[in-house]
Amino acid sequence: MFRKRISLLLALVLCAAGAYAQVPDSLAGKMAADTMKAAMDSLAMRMTADSLGVAADSSAIVAYTKKELRRMHRDSIWAYKDSVLRNTPRLLHTYVFDDTTKFKRMFLWNADTWFNKPVSINPDTTYNDWINEQPGQKYDAGAVSLGVSGSAMMYNNWFMRKGLEAFPFFDYYLPYSYTPETLPFYNTKTPYTELAYWGTLFANKKMEEANIRILHTQNFTPSFNINFLYQRFGSAGMLLNEKTDNRTLAFTGNYLGKRYVAQGGYIFNRIKRDENGGITDPSMVLDTLLDAKVIPVALKEAANTLKRNTIFLTHSYGIPFKFLQKRDSLGRRDSLGLGEGTMAYIGHSADASFYSKKYTDKIALDDTLGRELYHNRFYINPTESADSMRVFKLENRLFINLQPWAKEAIVSNLSAGIGHQYLSLYGFRQDFFLEGNSSSSQNNMYMYFGAGGKLKRYFSWDGIGVYNFAGYYQNDFSIDGKVKFSSYPKGMKQGIHLTGALHVSQRRPNYFFNNAYTNHYVWENDFAKTTQTKVEARLEIPDWQMEAFFGYSILENNTYFDSLSVVRQNPETMNILTAYLKKNLRLWKFHMDNKVLFQMSSDEDVVPLPDLALDLRYYFQFELVKNVLTAQLGANATFTTEYYAPGYSPALGVFYNQKREKIGNNPYIDLFVNLQWKRASIFVKYVNAAQGWPEGDYFSAFRYIRSQKALKFGIHWPFYVK
Repeated sequence: MFRKRISLLLALVLCAAGAYAQVPDSLAGKMAADTMKAAMDSLAMRMTADSLGVAADSSAIVAYTKKELRRMHRDSIWAYKDSVLRNTPRLLHTYVFDDTTKFKRMFLWNADTWFNKPVSINPDTTYNDWINEQPGQKYDAGAVSLGVSGSAMMYNNWFMRKGLEAFPFFDYYLPYSYTPETLPFYNTKTPYTELAYWGTLFANKKMEEANIRILHTQNFTPSFNINFLYQRFGSAGMLLNEKTDNRTLAFTGNYLGKRYVAQGGYIFNRIKRDENGGITDPSMVLDTLLDAKVIPVALKEAANTLKRNTIFLTHSYGIPFKFLQKRDSLGRRDSLGLGEGTMAYIGHSADASFYSKKYTDKIALDDTLGRELYHNRFYINPTESADSMRVFKLENRLFINLQPWAKEAIVSNLSAGIGHQYLSLYGFRQDFFLEGNSSSSQNNMYMYFGAGGKLKRYFSWDGIGVYNFAGYYQNDFSIDGKVKFSSYPKGMKQGIHLTGALHVSQRRPNYFFNNAYTNHYVWENDFAKTTQTKVEARLEIPDWQMEAFFGYSILENNTYFDSLSVVRQNPETMNILTAYLKKNLRLWKFHMDNKVLFQMSSDEDVVPLPDLALDLRYYFQFELVKNVLTAQLGANATFTTEYYAPGYSPALGVFYNQKREKIGNNPYIDLFVNLQWKRASIFVKYVNAAQGWPEGDYFSAFRYIRSQKALKFGIHWPFYVK
């Protein structure tokens, strides 16, 4: 009955509106008011009569007050608006992505902080993607690491090693976390949530590993999205004194408008790690099956804490040049879609980041193992260390991106920008004893230029050049270019893609490589600029599940840490060659997923690399419940040839070169059961199942070991509405 009354009221309102539209403006107001008043009076009488069960003209009718009538009128208008909204499609209107992307249930991209040109990425979705949560196995054929989840690591593939120019001590933790350039942004039609856990759930708490990931993202409008991410990598460790807790928190938002596009947010990263300096006697790993917790280590009381806080925003606004559009025979301009024709995009990028590292230790005068680790060097205090390094970075960029003709053209954009970087750097210096602590500062200014284009889906290219004209990095430069060819033969829906890339740069080494005064390390350098040239080629055939990579690099004056963990510069020119093949094979229900990495370094004393690294995952795949539960039973083996793997300096938090012991030539094997249950990915692993075969060498770096035999459990569960 109430719905009928509301419908009657709506009909009267619409009739009044129709009457209003048919009469002159001078009479419209009065007619609308009279019509509405009559309708309200009639409805009030009718509703009261119905509620009392009497006729409308009965003397028992109770009239509504004016306040009640106004509320009923307001509610009717809201009901009408809600009905219109429910029946109006909510579509995303933006020039940034094409229609094939915009209409997906969910799509992801990385932000471009130079010119705000988002780069689409593919999400991880299945049990093949989530069975390995550790970056070294997820993205590469292994890595050099301290063996504990969340601890310092660097990829075996030299071309995958990235760094933070402002604060290099965070380089070895970047694979676990995100930067404004690597953080994924989302646009989703329905709310999306991920819950994940990987770890040794049933292990002894003294060795327990626990890795967690929580993600939630949703769109409040088709254009506006927010995203929350929390993840934690950590473990109590295999050895004594190596508890690690690596956490990342990110809260971001993005807006994809018709002309305005923005991505921004906040990233927090904190690493707390107890440092042990590695084992003191390798034979206790090689020749025995001792519990790792009883193996002696170099440091008894030492720790590192690293923190990173980043607030960032990249946004731009598109301005169409309508006066340049062609006119038809009637003098009308062409009707162009979003982002089409001649356009200019004016934008701004900002990044405010704070980095810090604090190392502490206590090494007694009679602790020979701890003192030998640092070669008996104690410059400030003979028994205790408290070294701090900090950097505050504030960077702003202003840019303009011109689209001369169309979004898809051989030359579709010409760009230019200017940037300013302010750095406040703190590291202890000897003169602080007399003058007190203070920070030094840098004001670095640079200009940059870019260009790019494409030909349909078959060819694309882009490039960017950066030149520093003032500050600490004056006269430094970098040039990056990329070209991509795509072909779509019959029967290959995803096509064949060949990508080539070139990088040439010259840059002054980081401030901390030139200046350091800590309890265990002191240097004052004036290193020459480092020159780097890289040529890369990548072939991707998704339908064949195949990817091949080739890279060649020439290095001049590159920096490294020698056997004493002291930073050095190599005055000689050296070369690095890398070839990588990823190919998944299938024979009936038997699958063979292969990652093969081959590398050569012309100077192993400067850049030591394994000649060969393998990551082989072989398994039998079958359906337990059709279209509901799929299972994989198999083994995952990783292997590297023998080489002088880097050591690790806890005080500096960096890997250094050593020539004392080689590691490798020993497989590390995990047995697993991997399940895809609807959307959830679940696995159980028996890690290091072949421990002791053929030898006990399961080192991950010089004097650091990987996990001993353990049972590991993992689940990744996404939630969304179809």
